[in-house]
Amino acid sequence: MREVRILCSGVIGLMFAAGTAAADRTMVVLLDATGSMQTTRCDNSLSRFDQSKLDAADRVTFAAMETGGLSGVAVFKFSGSGTGIVAETAGFVTPFDAVTAINNATVTSDLTPLANAMCSVIDTARASGSGATTTRFLEVFSDGGENNSVGAPCAGPYSTTNSPPFDAGPPASWQNLVYERTTNPLPAVTVDATLYHNETGCPLLAARIDPETAALTAAGRQAPALSAPATDVDFFSALATATGGNFTDVVDSAPVPVIADLDGNFVVDRNDAILLARQFGAPATDAFDLNGDGKIGFADYQLLLKRFGDGSGTPEPDPYTPSEPITCRAEQTIRIEGKVIENSGLTIHGVGSCHVIIANSLIVSGTAAITVRGSAVLEVDNSIIVGEGNWLRSRGSVSLSAAGSVFHGPKTVSGSFTYTDRGGNTFE
Repeated sequence: MREVRILCSGVIGLMFAAGTAAADRTMVVLLDATGSMQTTRCDNSLSRFDQSKLDAADRVTFAAMETGGLSGVAVFKFSGSGTGIVAETAGFVTPFDAVTAINNATVTSDLTPLANAMCSVIDTARASGSGATTTRFLEVFSDGGENNSVGAPCAGPYSTTNSPPFDAGPPASWQNLVYERTTNPLPAVTVDATLYHNETGCPLLAARIDPETAALTAAGRQAPALSAPATDVDFFSALATATGGNFTDVVDSAPVPVIADLDGNFVVDRNDAILLARQFGAPATDAFDLNGDGKIGFADYQLLLKRFGDGSGTPEPDPYTPSEPITCRAEQTIRIEGKVIENSGLTIHGVGSCHVIIANSLIVSGTAAITVRGSAVLEVDNSIIVGEGNWLRSRGSVSLSAAGSVFHGPKTVSGSFTYTDRGGNTFE
């Protein structure tokens, strides 16, 4: 069963306080509160709606901790007819208040005016902020199944083409109308879409009738077929791609994807931290650039560490015991075994003539992992040493003997450097 994350007000406040001052970045959150969102996931843990609230609150919290922060968040839900829009916040509010509104949102038994709801909130997102410098996000959490948009602004039939350009008609498909309204005109809005749906892996769901399906049946109507020419997966993934956003597919019978789960085991653990550290300096991608500053480095690593244990998977045992940064002074021998040293600054500092033995350990630095002034003998076995600036920065004489170890980052040495390769090392 998936762990239910409950964020109390004090915890949220501390998390937001850990972020930087907000740039001009706004976010609109749209929650699908229709009857089909009452469907319980296959493991009987949560309804789609409850899962969407967890995911929406997580997205707001995480975006607020990114380098740019969030200057304002507006929360809406939709169901019923017309646009179906209900404002859960009084305009744009703080991330803290937005998370509170998300947690308090309730689901309905109504139908799905998805197209008109999306066209309504995209206008709200586009009008937010102070002008051309504003970064705007629209976060959509829905199980799709448009079935009740009528008339303006974006009602229409389903598209018979499954990728842009969606059917322009006449009559224009609802996918085409929403797509065009979202991608044009400027200012741009980045759309992140999370879709909740069933596949063949959960036969229990086929026997469950949600209130929305019952209402459609009573009205002599049918829900859209999952195999329609343009599915919700087609639509939401195309919309996210076109706007530079992300599409997340949450299948009822599968574990829920987790932010910062880099190895795909549905939990954030030490293996993910190592994968991220070994990407320091690489071109930024959404998966690794967790703080959205356009680079992969120790700031992202710190965010990942705060998420240890998140997810429904079973974390691998952490083989390391935390240790503070270490200074090795003249004539000392320091042994580091089974430790993890993580610091935005220096992690191991050698002064004078010292001997450092590192075995079965992980060293991650936001600057230089190992610095030497004077001379040092380094023995490294089965360890990972990562520096965002350098794995080694030295003024003097350094002798390295290593086996089965990873060294990530540049090496800057002013003086002599000798290396004894005992096999199995990687310099990257």
